Amino acid sequence: MAAIDACNARFGRGSVVPARAGLEAKRTWSTKFEMRTPRYTTQITGLPIVRA
Repeated sequence: MAAIDACNARFGRGSVVPARAGLEAKRTWSTKFEMRTPRYTTQITGLPIVRA
């Protein structure tokens, strides 16, 4: 938490926030739940591989 406070002190309030803080209000996209496989929580092999 000290690191977050130090960054916010240097770069301004709200520059660094914990993951997921305030994300709901800002997002303009949504998850397409119909694209999930029936086994999305039980088989890791069902996850797509993404390369960047």
